[in-house]
Formats: sequence, C-alpha cells, structure tokens
Amino acid sequence: MIAIDNVYKIRNGVDLYLVNDELLTVYFMSTRLRKQFNVSPLIIKLIENIDGIKSIGEIHKLLEKEFNKKIDISGLKEIISKFYNLNIIVKNNDRYEIEEGLSERYNRQINFFSDFLIGDNSYVDAQVKLKNSTILIFGCGAIGGDIAIQLAMCGVENFILYDYDTVEESDVSRHMFFKEKYIGLNKTDALEDYLLTINSKVKVEKINNILTPENDISNLLDRASFVINSADEPYIGYTSMKISRYCTKNKKAHFIAGGFDAHLASTGELIIPGITPCVDCYANHFKEVLKGWKPKEHPIKDRYLEIGGLSSMSLFSSSYAVIEIVKYICELIDIKSYSNTRGEFLFKSMEISYLDLVRDQNCKICGEIAYE
Repeated sequence: MIAIDNVYKIRNGVDLYLVNDELLTVYFMSTRLRKQFNVSPLIIKLIENIDGIKSIGEIHKLLEKEFNKKIDISGLKEIISKFYNLNIIVKNNDRYEIEEGLSERYNRQINFFSDFLIGDNSYVDAQVKLKNSTILIFGCGAIGGDIAIQLAMCGVENFILYDYDTVEESDVSRHMFFKEKYIGLNKTDALEDYLLTINSKVKVEKINNILTPENDISNLLDRASFVINSADEPYIGYTSMKISRYCTKNKKAHFIAGGFDAHLASTGELIIPGITPCVDCYANHFKEVLKGWKPKEHPIKDRYLEIGGLSSMSLFSSSYAVIEIVKYICELIDIKSYSNTRGEFLFKSMEISYLDLVRDQNCKICGEIAYE
C-alpha cells in the first residue's frame, strides 16, 4: 500500500540516468542488469524528488506547484508502486539502527544483497540470518579455514570447528590464514585466534578430534544451522558420506567443499535435500562413468609429496563455496530451481568444467525426500 506519508529513496546499488529527455535507464550495479523506461517531464521530476526525505504527499504538492496544474495523486502512487515492485526504490526507514553495528560494518554487503531481494527490510534480514547462523565446519585446513574466515567477514558469528590436526611449517605457504606464530598449535585454536581478529564477537566451539566411523556427530549436526565438510582424513569420500547421509536424511542443507589434491580446484557442491543430487548420487555417477576403468598400480608407493597446488587455488575453492553458502543462507536464489553441480577449475585455460549431473530419483538416500 502506497500511503501519502510514506517516504521513499532510490535504492543503493541502483544508478539512474537519462539517455534523452524521454528515455530513462536504470542500472542495477551488482547484477549488471539494465532496464529502460519511456518517461515524461513529470516522471523525471518525480524521480528527482524521491530523496529519502520528502513524503509522497509533499512531492505531490511540489509537482503541482512546479507544473502549475492539478495532478492526480493516484497516478503518482501507481508510478511509485511500479518502481518499488521493480526494486528501484525502497521505503526510507531506520531499520539499520535496530541491528547494532550492521550498518557501519556491513553496509556495502547489505547494499549488494538488495539487488537480489525485494522488500524494504529483506536485505537487512539477510544480514541478520548470517549473524544468527551456527556454522559447523569439519576440517580447518586450507579450504575449511578459508571458508570460516570469509563467512566471519560476511557476518557469521557462531562457529563449531572440528579438526584433530596441528599447524605445520608447510601449512604457512599453502593456507591463506596460517602464520608462523601458529606452527605447532591445533588448527582449531589457530583458526579461532584468526577469526577473533576479524570480529571480536565471534563465538567458537572447538572439537579437536579425528572423524572416524565410531564418532557420533549427530548432536553436532543437529545443533548447526549449516554444515560444511572439508575434512580429507581419513578420506574425503568417507567423511563426506558420513556427514552428508545424516544431513540429507534430516533435510539439512550442507556443503561438500573442494580442494586441489585429488579434486584439483574443485568448486565443491551445495547439497539441498530434495532439490540437488546428494553425495550418493555423485558416488553412483562416478561409479557409472568409471565402469570398466582399471588403473595400473603406480610404481611410486607414497605420492603425497608429489601432489602440488597453489594457495590461490585453495582460496578459489573456498571463495566459490562461500558465495554458494551465502546465496543459500540469505535466500538470494530461488532454492527450488537451484541446479548447480560440482565443477573443476582448469588452471591452464582458466575455465570451470561442470559435471552433467541431476538428482537420481531412485537414489536410496535422497530419492524419496521432498524439499520443505
């Protein structure tokens, strides 16, 4: 409802300019979307006065004085309603002040969200969702650690970190956040210390343990609002299967993160039960694709030190993961139509090769699950 005492402003992240006296271009800076409208001198003046200060009633009086004629206010309301529904203008209110600290620290991020969400407070609500999330991360190395750091920068304040390992000297060159002073510390302790340098309000629960078949992690999974797996020991396939099967059966969205070892610079995959392929769908896909493939045993038994990579590739994988996670938590996407799958970043060509994979309706784990 457009009331005459409502105050509107041009939304941050939107740029307006006149191509000529009769054509207005609206540019949505975050999405690079452009819309054009035929306009009259009256509409141009209307837009000029939508400044976050004047009410609709006040603008109406100014326009009548400017054009020296009676102007039907219902027509102005119709134009304003159209711009509002197209996410060009928003109500000007003091919602930012309600959430202490959100305006100052996350102003640009909130403005970015506003290009994807329609509604006066929806983009502020998106920021609050991040703040109130509890993120459980298995594996606090190059991928998991970088994901945690970027989520903390985005505004997440609650973490559960699960890792048994300690920081080694080689980690300093491969992990974006490990420093020399962290060598010898538990990875969870080092990561907690780094997260607190980003935001002193961050709360961290640490579990210094290795993930094995005997570990009961159901309580941790239940307490988390979102789960991320980047634990590659004893084996990434095993840890992903253990975590993902529980999350899928309990309809909890989660992310299986990539890396640059066997996965090169994998994007990882966001798994939304009832919408996307689950870990078992991926496993069955690879089983079918690799049917009949029998590799010969490699003459070098221990190849661990032969596997190379760059810290930048880990950062790529973690950054991709964070974008997908933020899109899900903040509902910046139409979840029911989400269809992204795992991709591999190809270092030489700078391309991403995505798997052609859809959810298996006959999958024993996710086949009968409906999205709620």
